[in-house]
Amino acid sequence: MKIFSIIGTRPQYIKIKPFYDFCLKNNIDHKIVDTLQHYSNNVSKSIIEDLDLKIDFPLQIKNENEISFLSDSLLKIENILKQEKPDFVLVYGDTNSTFCAATVCYKMGIPLAHVEAGLRCGNINIPEEVNRIFTDMVSQIRFCSSKKALKNKNDIFCGDLEYELLNSINPVIKFGNYGVMTIHRQSNIEPERLRGILDFCASIPNNIRFFAHHRTRPVLERIKIPSNIEVYESCSYSQMVRNLSECKFIITDSGGLNKTAPFFGKKALIMRKQIEWTETEERGHARRSCLNGDDIEWLLDSPRQRDKRFYLTSNDPSYIMYNTIKRYFIDSLI
Repeated sequence: MKIFSIIGTRPQYIKIKPFYDFCLKNNIDHKIVDTLQHYSNNVSKSIIEDLDLKIDFPLQIKNENEISFLSDSLLKIENILKQEKPDFVLVYGDTNSTFCAATVCYKMGIPLAHVEAGLRCGNINIPEEVNRIFTDMVSQIRFCSSKKALKNKNDIFCGDLEYELLNSINPVIKFGNYGVMTIHRQSNIEPERLRGILDFCASIPNNIRFFAHHRTRPVLERIKIPSNIEVYESCSYSQMVRNLSECKFIITDSGGLNKTAPFFGKKALIMRKQIEWTETEERGHARRSCLNGDDIEWLLDSPRQRDKRFYLTSNDPSYIMYNTIKRYFIDSLI
């Protein structure tokens, strides 16, 4: 059985790592196709090296605009799958790379599994929501990270791959006197909106380490940075884990940091109106920000209790995923 994973962004390098290691350890034929959707040497290359991943098929697709990226990805993914003829394809999350891979597999009749299936924010105007819905619709297997995401009979609650990775790293948790911030979504990097977020952060009586995404940095050059905010380049995954392990709180618009806040026992203030990982909010680990004093009071109150297994089953997600795919493959041969 030949399994392909198709990825393209920084969070997907992180998500794929446990399954990649599982396949390597068990001599499973598993190859990685990378569209290089958000590739940059200082972020993507360093994370690939940091996580010790081997990319089998880097597609070198330019991401100058969304439509050209989609069209080029469809053609190049089709060519790779025609040439390699995998028995099963895995896609991760809700990126354009995921959408393109799902489209090609659907048209070519290649069995598809969606990792992090079933998530919804409820707003169809958000591109990632469309990607999630379509990929779920055309997947033969849907691997869900939480029980709340289970919606259909082919949904499998496997747990979360990043929690599997973080538990293997098992960092020491401390509570320092600084916050960690990441802002990268298009709606938040409009100058007026980003200025409002930074003005709000100026009212927080703690220093904040702002790890700025490459598309956020040009906007920051036109905005006055509050004195309590120090801007950093995007860092490696191990460096980010270290910062999250030692900070006091998190400010972000990242779904990944929202999801992993319980692991670190840190509160996460989310700069979004709609979120997918609603369990963190329901259990007091996260809060959608209104940019007011109540947010600051909540953020600086005592931290939440740490939960290393917030999105994990009693078994390893990678083990569940592989055995589910194997059963599907065997059944298809009978």
